[in-house]
Amino acid sequence: MPGGSLRLNGGGNACSVLAVWLLCLSFIGPAGASTASCGQLLEAAFLEHWGLPREGQAVDLEAITARCAEDDVSASFENDPPGTLMAFIGFSEFVKGRISAAVEAWQAGVPDANTLAMVALGDVALRTGGAEDRIDDGLKKAYAWYRRAAEAGSPLGMSKLAWFYDEGYHVKRDPAQALAWYMRAAEAGEPTAMHNLGYFFKAGKAVAKDIETAMRWYEWAGQAGVAASYHNLGVLYDEGLEVPEDDGKAVHYYRLAAYGGYPDAMVNLGWMYRHGAGVERDYGEAIHWYEKAIDAGYDEAATNLGVMYYEGVGVEKDLEAALRYFLLAATAGRPEAMANASSAYMDLGAYRAAYFWTVLGTMNGMGQIAFRLVELQALLPDAVMAETEALAAAWTPGSPPPEF
Repeated sequence: MPGGSLRLNGGGNACSVLAVWLLCLSFIGPAGASTASCGQLLEAAFLEHWGLPREGQAVDLEAITARCAEDDVSASFENDPPGTLMAFIGFSEFVKGRISAAVEAWQAGVPDANTLAMVALGDVALRTGGAEDRIDDGLKKAYAWYRRAAEAGSPLGMSKLAWFYDEGYHVKRDPAQALAWYMRAAEAGEPTAMHNLGYFFKAGKAVAKDIETAMRWYEWAGQAGVAASYHNLGVLYDEGLEVPEDDGKAVHYYRLAAYGGYPDAMVNLGWMYRHGAGVERDYGEAIHWYEKAIDAGYDEAATNLGVMYYEGVGVEKDLEAALRYFLLAATAGRPEAMANASSAYMDLGAYRAAYFWTVLGTMNGMGQIAFRLVELQALLPDAVMAETEALAAAWTPGSPPPEF
């Protein structure tokens, strides 16, 4: 079953579950209307994305900047810390794609010690330093802004600074420094730092290994909206290597993580339903969660769902449907799906396609299907096999397979 513990370089879906610093809870009035200041709303949205949102993720910022611009802008921020107005103007420009104007506004907010502006400037430096000859310069500037924000008391700045020490970006890798900054950020309520502390304590990284403490940090991070933390708790109970195995608790945490949008947990929850582990067997639920994982871009779920159609488990046996799912995962580079696609094509009598995927599968570590090469040699001309082998050697994951 897929899925293991991991660290995050980004936060979870915090505000969507009304729990960033427990801040979002105070934003919703009895009638559901927002009672937060514009500055608080900006800060919560910023935390949700662990900084500037990526392309396609800025919907919440767009809504906030639109709302806060409806009235007199200066009045909207009169009760917020100094520099928040300039941070807002920067975010308004950012969501419109005007990065230079955004940077200018954020820089104007820095003299007022606005830490949102500092972190935003660090994020911009990190992203615009992507060219080969500018990576070091981008890391250097980002580090400086994150450190400045951290020293000014920003939990998000602390978490990002810890990440730099954790990964060795611009500075020498220093797990002890990373741990110290993650701890400060987590104690101030930063969700990603809580999650990464869970990883540090679980792995015994720069600190004595302590599973109970790791699980506490994962629990707190999960409550703050980091779905991956709930998933990691599920894995601990599922594997039973460091805590007593408990399928029921594994299902509980996988479900929390899956509803939080975490694809690995969707796959694992689907597996638990398919096999009746910790929950009553329910093929419909298994298919539901596999499909959710596929929709979330987790191609491994397609292999699992394809097997159900191939074997007729919980659904009517359907080789064509099985093959569609196998190909979805195989074209993403999954070796087991390549082997399964080979089997489905053999059953359908499409021997050249079967040969293509058998060759690819064996090239990618699926030696157990090498026997099929011998079977297919008796069914295909030498010239066809040679041409197919050349196509397999030239094929790269992510590209469509040839049509035979």
